Amino acid sequence: MKLLRAWLGCLALMMGGGGCQLTAPVRVPPSEAKAEPSGGGGCPTGQCDPDPNGLGIYIAEGQSHCFVYERSAPLCPEGFVNTPEGVVMKVRPRDGRRAVLDIPVELAGKPDDAPRLHGIHATPTDLYLAVAGPDGAVRKLRGTDLAKLTFTFLLPVTPADGDPRHPRYEMTWTPLGANRFQVLYRQVGMSAWRPQCAAPGKETVASLLLPGRHVDGLTAALRTEASAVTLACVTGAIGVCLDWGYQPWDPASLGDTPERTAGYGACLQAKRAAYFVGLGDARTFTVSGTDFLRRDAHGFGLRSSDRLDELDHVEALWSPQGAVCLNPQNRRTALPLPASLQLPSCGVAPQWSATAVMATGVPRPLKQ
Repeated sequence: MKLLRAWLGCLALMMGGGGCQLTAPVRVPPSEAKAEPSGGGGCPTGQCDPDPNGLGIYIAEGQSHCFVYERSAPLCPEGFVNTPEGVVMKVRPRDGRRAVLDIPVELAGKPDDAPRLHGIHATPTDLYLAVAGPDGAVRKLRGTDLAKLTFTFLLPVTPADGDPRHPRYEMTWTPLGANRFQVLYRQVGMSAWRPQCAAPGKETVASLLLPGRHVDGLTAALRTEASAVTLACVTGAIGVCLDWGYQPWDPASLGDTPERTAGYGACLQAKRAAYFVGLGDARTFTVSGTDFLRRDAHGFGLRSSDRLDELDHVEALWSPQGAVCLNPQNRRTALPLPASLQLPSCGVAPQWSATAVMATGVPRPLKQ
């Protein structure tokens, strides 16, 4: 049965993190799926103004990847870039989210003998820090040696009294394997360390490093940049799409390919139901706990294929710029769509194209 094959193909917990759940042949349809609390008000996805759309891109909805200052979390890290002057951390302010700040990052230590951070270098199979000691010799530090280092940086914050400040922070990485880390940070002078990927309760959420790329925290646009390393939480689309098999590199050769880069970029949009990103609307139209089905043009995804006919009810076809077409009656939730934005219908028998490289679907249309 086509429906059963598609349902087994990928049951994804949208925005909830993790990979496909394939322990049972039948799952709760989207219209009845249990959604996590949305954050209240008229913002069902928890991603409306003034919140950054990094929720869902960098971390799951209901969690936080942003640095805390006093009682707010005003700055959200997106990764690192090596420059001739040293390493900078890309940080997106929550109150001015279209701008990204370059925050210099150093290594903590005594002023006279503190190691100097020359670069953060990552590949799909390796990560090392280029560090110069007091003698000027540059060493490559990997694995458990990374846990011995403490990063330090100043963050520009403006508290409630309106007086700008630049408190110093510290950050540590504890390797967990496969470019996964437990990232902790604290404001200097505070005793308690906080997880950079914060989840409710005592859940531990790991961070990951995506090499050679930067992912826009507002639109999920993917940009290849050799000197960049993206820092994300495993529960966001950046990590989940990797787990689904949509790496932007060939798993055998580890070389970049246009087809895999496009597949990964499309997955970042499809996972979050960001239908109208290409039309300038960065909102997503799903909630946590919503299931959907997927196929991709090259069969790259784990337990996926290129068989579009296996999706009985196609929701949308996707490119890295958002949905190429949309069947509104098959969307995964009944969240209202903006009346001012329109996409072409996918129809009943859509086809792959140069731009449409991923498809999503549902087991049955929305109840009318």
